[in-house]
Order: sequence, then structure tokens, then C-alpha cells
Amino acid sequence: MSGKEPVGKHKESSCDDSIVNEIQRSRWKKILTRLFGGVGIVLVLVILIGSASLTEPASYQAALAMAQADAKSFRLDFESRVIELGNIVREKKEWKTTFTQSEINGWLADNREFSKTLPKVISQPRVVLADARMSVIFRCEILGLDAIVQGELDVFCTETPGQIAMRIYRVRSGWVPLPLDAFTDQLTAGMLSYGAEVEWSEIDGDPVALMLFSEDSFQLGTKILAVQAVEIKERKLMITGKSKSKPF
Repeated sequence: MSGKEPVGKHKESSCDDSIVNEIQRSRWKKILTRLFGGVGIVLVLVILIGSASLTEPASYQAALAMAQADAKSFRLDFESRVIELGNIVREKKEWKTTFTQSEINGWLADNREFSKTLPKVISQPRVVLADARMSVIFRCEILGLDAIVQGELDVFCTETPGQIAMRIYRVRSGWVPLPLDAFTDQLTAGMLSYGAEVEWSEIDGDPVALMLFSEDSFQLGTKILAVQAVEIKERKLMITGKSKSKPF
């Protein structure tokens, strides 16, 4: 029997190989499960965001449906109110003005200079004023998809003179919530470019931007305006404040 392996050892080797193969198959199953699971999650997110990109809130559809002629008319109304406010502050120290939702959206739609200042991935911004909140809705390119992004927020003045707060309730695309970090970073950068000091706080877990503007940030002619209150009403934005002459 020399030159031949014992029969028992041959059987033992086959058993070992079978066990090793089974372990390898099990490992590959786990690896493939995790791989396809991760890919599946990404695909689900893409599908959800893609579906969300097709979902336009009725209020946004209505704002976008504004005819170009009406948008121009409302833009002119918006600018007339600013001119009217300039006339009021020349004579009075305390002032109050109201902008309607249509006037704001008309200005956003018909002001080409403003459109040029927007990031390339953002277009067609509109606002909805309801339930003491301001919804800012716009088109935004996300993962190569044309998504509809909606942010719900509140704007109000704090007890600190010259400080305006913005509370962000949520940012979403359709029913898909979006991370707030990117938007808070953009807001901070935008406010810093206007010369405001920005700090972040929280109210019941919602991020709040505290924007402190210098005394000469808001000017109309020779008057410096200090915003004292901002109220969001149904389809209206009301702003009150005081004015004083600009020092020479």
C-alpha cells in the first residue's frame, strides 16, 4: 500500500474542504448582502428625492402660475411701497409697512438682477406666508435631479437692538427631510456678506440664526432704519420700526 494515502485521511481532507467552502460562501453572502443593501438604500433615497422633485406644493404652483405681466405689476407695487416708506420716515420717527405675498413673489419673479445673485443650483424662489410661518420654496439641483425644496421658518426681532432671528423648523424635498447643515452654512455665509454678525442658537431643538446688523445696515436716503418687529400674517409680511437721521 506504499505510495497511497490512507483512506481515512482522504475523507478527512474532503470534509475540511467542504467546511472551508461553506465558510467562504457564508462570508460572501454577508458581504453581498451588505453591498446590495447599501446600494438599495442609496437607490431608495434617489427614488424618493426623484419622486419629491415631481411634487410641487399647490401654493408653489399658484405662485409660479403668476403671469409675467402680473409679476411686473406686483414688482412695481413692491418697489412703490419701499418708496412710500422712504417718504414716511422723512416725516415720522416711527413707521410701519406691509408687503403682500403677491408683491414679494412678483419682485422675486421679475427682478433679473436678484436672479443673478442666486447660486447656480437654485432657481424660481417663491414665498408662502401662512400660519405665522414663512415657507421659502425653490427649485434646486440635488444629486443631478431637479428637486423642489421647501423650508419653513419664522422671522422675528429679539430684545437686542439691531438683531433679527430666523428660526428654521424644517427643510424638505417633498416628504424627504434634508440635512440642515448645508443650508445653515449658506445662510451664515450670505448674512456675513451683508455685514451681519451671525450666531446660532436653538428653540425646542430647532436651529435659530441670530443676525446682528450694524446701525447703518438699513438706510433710506438720509434716514437710518431700525427694525423693531417682524410679523408674518396670512399672505402678508408686516415690519415696524423707528428711524433717525444719518450723522454727517
